[in-house]
Amino acid sequence: MYDYLVDYLSAITPYLSSELVSLKTIARIKKISQTLKPTWGAFLECPLTEDNSTVHFSVHALDNAIKLPSKMRSQCIWQRIQQLCMDCNCSQSRLSQEIGSIFLDFELSKNNAEIPIPSIFFNLKEGDLQCLNGDIKTFCTWLIKKVVEPLHNRTISAYLQRNLELSLTALPVEAQVLELGIMQPSPLDSIQLSISGMSPLDISKYLARIGWQGSIVELEKLAFFLNEIVDTIVLKIELGITVAPQISFDCFIYQDLYQDCYWQPLFDFLIENKLCTPKKYAALLNWTGLSYEKYSSMPWPANLKMISDFLGNRASSILVREVSHVEIIYTDNKLDAKAHLWFSPDWD
Repeated sequence: MYDYLVDYLSAITPYLSSELVSLKTIARIKKISQTLKPTWGAFLECPLTEDNSTVHFSVHALDNAIKLPSKMRSQCIWQRIQQLCMDCNCSQSRLSQEIGSIFLDFELSKNNAEIPIPSIFFNLKEGDLQCLNGDIKTFCTWLIKKVVEPLHNRTISAYLQRNLELSLTALPVEAQVLELGIMQPSPLDSIQLSISGMSPLDISKYLARIGWQGSIVELEKLAFFLNEIVDTIVLKIELGITVAPQISFDCFIYQDLYQDCYWQPLFDFLIENKLCTPKKYAALLNWTGLSYEKYSSMPWPANLKMISDFLGNRASSILVREVSHVEIIYTDNKLDAKAHLWFSPDWD
């Protein structure tokens, strides 16, 4: 008997409103999940404005997590992705020494394949560049030559490596790179960085140092405002030949959404600025909570039931449903917003 991530998804689907993810997109996510073994968690990235045509599904990748259909196994790109996942889980490889985990991020839009080629996101161990066994230039060269180029199967622009080196060198001492993203499929070479530990003033100084061409003044105003109403801001930038115009702030609040007094100022701001509809806010409130094995009206994942049976009266499985964070995207003085939903197994 085989267990698949789709079993987790099916158990929590009743709480996932079509306001956030259309039924057609849920069907596509389930098809992807039929190729993936269960992991310790997955994300759904949902637009909060009226448009919900593009959703992202992001899942933690294990060494043997991808059980590909034969048609996909024959594609070189999937072979390279699978090899990358296996290398990350091999204790002898440098990748496993530098990288804490890998997430596969599937962008589900109207125009791409039913199972699209995912972008790859690497979580650095402890978010600390000092763990990279060498200086920044050495690390950037290794990342481009040993990870990015093999994944894309082509030579990567020297401009990207220079921008990556500059972006890492310019970081304030207290800043941490939490995540590196290799964006694909794309004819353009790009890497996404997620950076924590910077104040709003640090963010504006940093973006000026790395040559971002947007309005520093307007972005700084937004950063100062968000810093007052959320617990943590994580800056996201995308690097290519230049620093991309789009800048994102991942906004974290370390309280459950149903304790909405903590979240209310953020959602008041989003709704007032037409970045979130009231219906989507209500759908997020419905999403947040716990699904219990013993009370579920939906078929429960067989692997979780097996563990519960083994534990007897000591614990029973649950599926946690949370709003991980809200992403606010700034591009050319315009704002957009997305919610990142998280679900994962736990025990009660």
